[in-house]
Amino acid sequence: MNVLSNTTNMTIRIDKDLKKSVDSLFRRLGTSTNSAINMFLRQCEREQSLTFVPKLAPAPSEELLEALQEVEDYKNGKIKLDTYKDVKELRKALIND
Repeated sequence: MNVLSNTTNMTIRIDKDLKKSVDSLFRRLGTSTNSAINMFLRQCEREQSLTFVPKLAPAPSEELLEALQEVEDYKNGKIKLDTYKDVKELRKALIND
């Protein structure tokens, strides 16, 4: 007996490594990639929008960039950082600065 289905096939192109990674993720979550895509599409239909807000990652602050550069300079031996034998000594140095 043939059962008529109300489904259709959709073909998408996806990076091979990404597919492998999400297949594994969804398996661990107890579902399949196909089911996860269906859930995403149903949620988009229900909300009449994307279920997330696509946006660019914010640029790192100058303070963060400087701190990262300081770490690299320390790792490469370009600068030497102060060391303290205990928290008491560190607090004293912070108060005196």
